[in-house]
Amino acid sequence: MPNCEICPIIEHPTEADLLLRIHENEYWQTTLRTDQEYLGSAYITAKRHVESLPDLSSQEELAFIEARNQLIIAQRRAFGAAVVNVSCLMNLAFTPEGEGDPHVHYHLKPRYPYPVEAFGQVFIDRQFGKYITDKHPHEVSLETGFNIADTLRKHL
Repeated sequence: MPNCEICPIIEHPTEADLLLRIHENEYWQTTLRTDQEYLGSAYITAKRHVESLPDLSSQEELAFIEARNQLIIAQRRAFGAAVVNVSCLMNLAFTPEGEGDPHVHYHLKPRYPYPVEAFGQVFIDRQFGKYITDKHPHEVSLETGFNIADTLRKHL
């Protein structure tokens, strides 16, 4: 789609995108976020351009459930996540006037009741037990991102 910001990433991933890829199936790609405010945070993105949840096929829905559950289990096994928040926001795909070209994707944010040390860094969930209302970005290097993604891949 001409104005979709996600389609080019799916169709022509960069080397960095591929290094951060955790898993994919016929319908979805799971990719680590570079902002690791919540250790193991990732996107699960539809591989075809689909603009809303009702437009997903039954096969896509089932494949999403499988990808979601695999990732949640990996986040728990790899880093000890207590719970994982799953959201499909797509707010930034629209202008204030209501124009946009959304692409269905989900955010999975593991939550931790205690600081977690991984790859020489400490990851702190400053809002555990509460709604996420404030941002505390924790950008990681590509090398650290790869190591986090690789750890998750090993726990799928």
